[in-house]
Amino acid sequence: MKNDSPIFDEKKVWIEALKILKESISPSTFEPWITPLKPVLKNEENYKEDFFVLRSNQAFGVAHLNQKFLPDIEDAIYKVAKRKIPVEIVFVQEDTKKSSKKKSKNIDLSDEQIDNLKQMRSFSGLNLKYTFENFVKGDNSNVAYETAKMISKAPGQKYNPLFITGSVGVGKTHLMQAIGHSILKNFPNFKVKYVKAEEFTNHLTSSILNGVESNAQMNKFRDQYRNVDVLLMDDIQFAEGKKRTEEEIFNTFETLFHMGKQIVFASDRPSSNFTKTPDRLKSRYDWGLSVEITPPDFLTRVKIIKNHAKRSEYEIDDEVAEFLSKNYSKNVRELEGAYNKVSAYASIQGEKLTVQFAKNILGYSENKKKITTDFIIQKCAEYFNTTVELIKGNQRSSEIKIARQSAIYLTRELLDLSFPVIAKSFNKNHTTILYSYDKLKKDLKTDKELNQKLQEIEKLITQ
Repeated sequence: MKNDSPIFDEKKVWIEALKILKESISPSTFEPWITPLKPVLKNEENYKEDFFVLRSNQAFGVAHLNQKFLPDIEDAIYKVAKRKIPVEIVFVQEDTKKSSKKKSKNIDLSDEQIDNLKQMRSFSGLNLKYTFENFVKGDNSNVAYETAKMISKAPGQKYNPLFITGSVGVGKTHLMQAIGHSILKNFPNFKVKYVKAEEFTNHLTSSILNGVESNAQMNKFRDQYRNVDVLLMDDIQFAEGKKRTEEEIFNTFETLFHMGKQIVFASDRPSSNFTKTPDRLKSRYDWGLSVEITPPDFLTRVKIIKNHAKRSEYEIDDEVAEFLSKNYSKNVRELEGAYNKVSAYASIQGEKLTVQFAKNILGYSENKKKITTDFIIQKCAEYFNTTVELIKGNQRSSEIKIARQSAIYLTRELLDLSFPVIAKSFNKNHTTILYSYDKLKKDLKTDKELNQKLQEIEKLITQ
């Protein structure tokens, strides 16, 4: 935390904040989760100016802490410090300085470059867990992943800007920040800036004092985003319709693009859907390349959760990974959140993490509506305004074929049944089922309208 006058004392602030938190958080939660947290002090390894950094010795629990308690912690610190301070919770092993130094030497950079790399990561706003090494690619993300890798090796030279689209929790932020980390490693003297469009807007608003644009304030604001080599702007859909924000984004784009700097945008929908955005800005979004990340299939979800578990140092067996992957299919964030919860409870309670334990913790009930192949076929028939009999029959009109393929695809994805088993339900042979599944899966990579339909049908089935 920046040491303005009077001197900011992280230890004292945290002691007072703990008193506030203890009043609002139950003892059974406060003791195992909040008590072990310690503030990172100036000159320590993970210290960041303008942030209040807390270290945790529970690797598997950091994501849970950030997800569950971060707003409460930020509010408590605000009450003590009398000003808004962003909080970051990081995992720190014992002997952190030693291991960190060892890792730094492995990247074959000079000490000066290593120090610069650390400073740049702090300025950049990047989360260290979002790297290419930690990203699990599948058919849903392969094009986006390979494009991101190419950009990180030659920023500003190809695919500029890159526009990443995809629904919530599919890995857009991860891939975007992975670009930033890789560029900082490959080009240690580069300036990289990651920002969410909402933060950009808030920063812009705070720079306009009492409705008056001060040249000094605005120059300071613009310098942060235009004096960089790489700009990564996330959740760009937030800026839609905000005239002043979009004007600044346009001018920032013009400045960076014509200087050959790399720009990456991410959004939960394509720019063509931004009906309130000026055409001149929409055209800039589309100048380079747009890539989409779709929801991962079952096998990719299993790989993602097992990789996440390995990084969290609380690995799970195949049965638990498959159970979580079947029941959390909408996005990766929900899947990882479920893992964080069950692994934390298993660790704290000293229990073995089994499927039954996970069911108990997550409140899973065997009496909940069971999704069956027949139920999926029925919902597809209703959606496409046809009948179950026609879907299971041999009629080959385009309308019936898409309904049949959708039902086959969703049965495979949601129930993870073998193709021979699915074939029996559709009165077909398994090679026909395999062909239908592969055909739809391929079409989904390029047909955004079809993607939207499948998501709508899945909601009808699972909700």
